[in-house]
Amino acid sequence: MTSATLLLARARRVLPRPRVGGRRRRPPRVVVRSAAKKADGTIEDRLSLLHPYVAGGAAFMTAWVLGPFPGSLYTGIPSHDALVASLYDALHLAEVFGPSSLITKYNELGRLPALTHALPGAAWCVLSAWQLHPRSREVAGATWHRWGGRAMLLAAAALMWGYALIDANGLPADVHDFGGHAGGLADAIDARVYGPVPVNAVGLRGLAAWFVFTGVQTGKTAREGAFSEHKKWAARHVAAGAWVAAQRPAYSALRAVAFAGGAVGLVDDASGAESLADAFYYASYATTIAYFAAAEWAVRGEDGSGSGSRGGET
Repeated sequence: MTSATLLLARARRVLPRPRVGGRRRRPPRVVVRSAAKKADGTIEDRLSLLHPYVAGGAAFMTAWVLGPFPGSLYTGIPSHDALVASLYDALHLAEVFGPSSLITKYNELGRLPALTHALPGAAWCVLSAWQLHPRSREVAGATWHRWGGRAMLLAAAALMWGYALIDANGLPADVHDFGGHAGGLADAIDARVYGPVPVNAVGLRGLAAWFVFTGVQTGKTAREGAFSEHKKWAARHVAAGAWVAAQRPAYSALRAVAFAGGAVGLVDDASGAESLADAFYYASYATTIAYFAAAEWAVRGEDGSGSGSRGGET
């Protein structure tokens, strides 16, 4: 050892650590909570990371429903539907994004789908983004959070009634808009496996059932005071519905790529029913898997409430 090293070692032995109450005090530790730390942290931390995507999707879906174009809320009003059809024709959008019936077909049932599915869907999106935010209970208080949750579940029940009308009247996209095509994967399964119901209908109804089930569990756990489980089911319920908002831009992106590929000869019949169905349902698969996986990742974080019965009280 050098002389400098020996002097430093002696100094460390001689200089006492500061004491507090007769005990040596350790130097304070500085903890920086980065995004990476949050990703490994509590459920609340993980929901905070995911919340911008939920809120962005909610804003997009609300604009989709309430905006003048496409304005799903106004479907069934003749002047609105004529405007959508004329814009589609003028801008040649049908070749890229499919027939205008994709966003006007609900008018076949009058105003009912718009009022029972689109409108409560927009309300559900806004409420889900607010309710899911980890700090919403702190900002609004338990009472407002509780009533917001009830309104959200009421909107979920209403939009599912609208979905039942749509499904019962043969308005899903594969049946109504794509000539019976449900995407290459579903078509291949249907060609090999005989069943009374097409696989796409089974999947769509299964998603609807999961949306209902997670909503029931969300309300049930809140009512029972099992708030640790409540926030987990709430996250799953939001994922079960919010993927629809992400599916629309994902479909548009896939269609833009397919149409460009068709223009240079890389995609055969880029504007055909099969190509449209592929983009529509592959976008649905991708967004559903992404949202469901994100929800399961979030709910497997640590419970930051400190209590399984009182944390996150609604």
